Amino acid sequence: MGFSGYGRGQRVGQTFVAGVAMWAALGVGNVNAQVRGTIVGPGATSYPIAVSPLKSSAGAEGAAAAFADIVAKDLDLSGLFKVIDRGAYIEDPQRSGVTADTIDFRDWSTIGAQALVKGSIERDGEGLVVEARLFDVVEGRQIGGKRYRAGDDELRRIAHRFADEIMQILTGERGPFESRIAFASRRRGRLKEIYTMSLDAGDLRAVTRDGSIALAPSWSPDGRSLLFTSFASGNPSLFTSDLGGEKRLLSSRRGLNLGGRWAPGGRAIAVALESGGATDIALLDPNGQIMHFVTKDRSIDVSPSWSPDGQSIVFCSDRDGGPQIYVVGAQGGTPRRVTFEGSYNTSPAWSPKGDRIAYASRIGGRFQVLTVGLGGGDLKKITATRGDNEDPSWSPDGRYLIFSSTRDGSGAIYFSDAAGTHQTRLTPSGGDDSSPAWSRWLE
Repeated sequence: MGFSGYGRGQRVGQTFVAGVAMWAALGVGNVNAQVRGTIVGPGATSYPIAVSPLKSSAGAEGAAAAFADIVAKDLDLSGLFKVIDRGAYIEDPQRSGVTADTIDFRDWSTIGAQALVKGSIERDGEGLVVEARLFDVVEGRQIGGKRYRAGDDELRRIAHRFADEIMQILTGERGPFESRIAFASRRRGRLKEIYTMSLDAGDLRAVTRDGSIALAPSWSPDGRSLLFTSFASGNPSLFTSDLGGEKRLLSSRRGLNLGGRWAPGGRAIAVALESGGATDIALLDPNGQIMHFVTKDRSIDVSPSWSPDGQSIVFCSDRDGGPQIYVVGAQGGTPRRVTFEGSYNTSPAWSPKGDRIAYASRIGGRFQVLTVGLGGGDLKKITATRGDNEDPSWSPDGRYLIFSSTRDGSGAIYFSDAAGTHQTRLTPSGGDDSSPAWSRWLE
């Protein structure tokens, strides 16, 4: 079945990317009913899938392999799929077909694949044209497909987007891969700067180059800018920056201006402000002016994180002695304590699904990542490794976490499913990476 076009597509940055969905006409409902018994969540039995390099025209051979490599890495990272080794493939992607009536599904069934990704890529006057398709090997039919037009610099993004589409079809939920991660790193010197990357770390880049200390990055709701605290002006002040490094000062009140987090919808920023020996959670407007204080007492209140509906804030406070996790309404009020196990709990992050809070807890002299239900029950330990595991941040779909860990020596960013059963290092060595923040899906 061929591709047909609807509408005019979407402009992303300076590159035109057109996606044409075909799920509805291809009986996706039946596929979901068949597959969901197998793919029930991270840590379940892995679903065998083959990801073939795309069939390419002259000049697009490298892009054909790169697209397949990124999709395969994403699916493997999810913990839901067993991506079959390419060395076992029988078909030559340059000689075989890319439609259901031209594929010999017996070749893929023989190597154990239940699903198959194939497609084509070619160059035209505007860049790359990618047609990516998903097939049910058992039934020998196409169950999804997209057509993209993009520049070379958007190839990684459309590969991540197609991996998200595959997860949507086979699990019923969109994947988390068309997103970005920000973190603090000293990989270019002895002081930490802010970096961003996609999950495959193939586009790692510095956002700040101040030669100063930059900490605690977080994303704007549209994924186009970052909040972070920097000592570039001498004081720990709150800045916003676009991804090109063009920054603007938001809050430079004397003392700490730390942990800025945009509210859903971007109407306010929650931040920890130091004043008179205490540190409280305040809301700033988008220009950095104080709207009101959410907490106001003699304790140290830090690390705010918004609920998905924007009505509440979770934060860390020592108001009852050691640091613990609390929830309060965004307009203020009496905070409610959430954590009761452990004497030192910090760095909370509210799940996008709204049902759990991730945080770091000191256990046996080391920090580990845990999650807890909103009522303080159903405690789950995500990490139990040597070294420190800190600063958890949720994926946009709420099924995964990233965090910093020193389990291998120097700090690095790690990925885990929400059950803690599947953990993978994301950043290369040499950065002493910390404070990761996961964006929403890119627009």
